[in-house]
Amino acid sequence: MVLAFTDGEDTASRGGFRQVLERARDEEVMVYSIGLESEYFNGQRVVRSRPSRDLRRISDETGGGYFELQKTADLAPTFTRVAQELRSQYLIGFAPAALDGRVHKLEVKVNKPGMTVRARRSYLAAPEKSSE
Repeated sequence: MVLAFTDGEDTASRGGFRQVLERARDEEVMVYSIGLESEYFNGQRVVRSRPSRDLRRISDETGGGYFELQKTADLAPTFTRVAQELRSQYLIGFAPAALDGRVHKLEVKVNKPGMTVRARRSYLAAPEKSSE
């Protein structure tokens, strides 16, 4: 699991969003992200920026949660919520019919009203990697 706390501004990435998403999926990493709106002076005026939509997308795709904050005062309750979610998760496993090396869509649903499902949206049906 990875927890990213950021203003969402990409200032020095060497790889793109697609590369990060593919690696998170391939490595079976769940990404929780907390995006903080920021306000700064750019030399001419005060600019208000919102976190990149990619933060929500990577969280949704990997089965994590996304939280967008407008003020730092919301940070402590948000970390508490993330911790509570992590303590109350269930792990469901399955064996794909074929290990064809392809990405397949995945959808998890529950019948109980009021429940939130956080599950990855796809998986890579790759053969086991050798540990040699």
